[in-house]
Amino acid sequence: MGFWDRPIIYIQVYPDHLMARVLGGERSIRRDCHALDNRRGPVEDFSRIRLLLKEMVRELAPGFSLRRPTALMHFIPEHYTPSQEELEQFKRTAERAGVSFCWMSKWETPHTDKELTDFFGAL
Repeated sequence: MGFWDRPIIYIQVYPDHLMARVLGGERSIRRDCHALDNRRGPVEDFSRIRLLLKEMVRELAPGFSLRRPTALMHFIPEHYTPSQEELEQFKRTAERAGVSFCWMSKWETPHTDKELTDFFGAL
């Protein structure tokens, strides 16, 4: 990663784990997250999720850069459907974990690299 580069991290949220990868990269990482297991009520403790996200961001965007990475957090509705309050809390949690800005998505299918490149290219 270059000194001025801003990587884009794509994070998929599932009921029991998180999957993340850098846009255009071939490596993805998976971390189990049992804080998401309980779907009887809203997620209340985001501290464990923040630690996992921080670890994932450090692993996917190593080294020093003046610009923190941007992220897209994707909740696929058939796997995990968060409430509006949970979406806001996930966004804050990701930004506190080392991401400069976190976009949220609830599209039905996983996003492709081309879709994400087009989206972030238009910004």
